[in-house]
Amino acid sequence: MNELEQINRYIERTRMSNGKAYRMNLVDIVAMAINAENDPWEMIRLAFDYGKAKGYRAARSEAKKEAI
Repeated sequence: MNELEQINRYIERTRMSNGKAYRMNLVDIVAMAINAENDPWEMIRLAFDYGKAKGYRAARSEAKKEAI
């Protein structure tokens, strides 16, 4: 199994009740694609940090729902 397959399996095995609400949208993807032309490494860092922030917000939202 290659690295991309492992990454996809990791994502698939992660239970996310509201995962679609915290996905990147087309505008985000296009902005990162444009940035990749200028600095591909910065785009990768930005995508990772953006995903981390989205995950953090999803976790906070889930915690608020459970607290109610």
